[in-house]
Amino acid sequence: MKTEINHMQIHINNQEIHSSDILYDEHFYKEYIEGKEIRPFEINIDLNDFNEKIKPKYQELLRELIEDDEKVGENYALELFETLTEYPSYEDILNTTKISMKEKMDFLDTFFISQIFKEYLWYEHTVKEIHWTIKEIIYFNRNDDKIIIKGNAQRIN
Repeated sequence: MKTEINHMQIHINNQEIHSSDILYDEHFYKEYIEGKEIRPFEINIDLNDFNEKIKPKYQELLRELIEDDEKVGENYALELFETLTEYPSYEDILNTTKISMKEKMDFLDTFFISQIFKEYLWYEHTVKEIHWTIKEIIYFNRNDDKIIIKGNAQRIN
């Protein structure tokens, strides 16, 4: 029998929940439902697990953005941001660097946050189980051996 190591913890309003209780839906991200409860959430992911699963995907994203820029002869994706002069490296995304949290989150929201949540949240869901949906990410950083993601979730049932 295979034993699965818990690489992630999710808390809503400081109460731990199971990953099957929360959903990320990129089509309804940032669209709040009037009258439904909103609470802060925090996700902690083991850094080694995150690096193993996400770093190759991030590096592939950067290659694709740079290739697209070279094809059209401009930095199209970078023009979406006020202060970014180059695409953030993987280390820039993980750590507090020269990129402000707002710029980091704008970049991740635009290009990569769905990849992270598809890896960690989009499995084994049935509609009856889901109680919360992620509506906004406001913080993403490495802290020692954990990736910390913070934001707001809204109750959906």
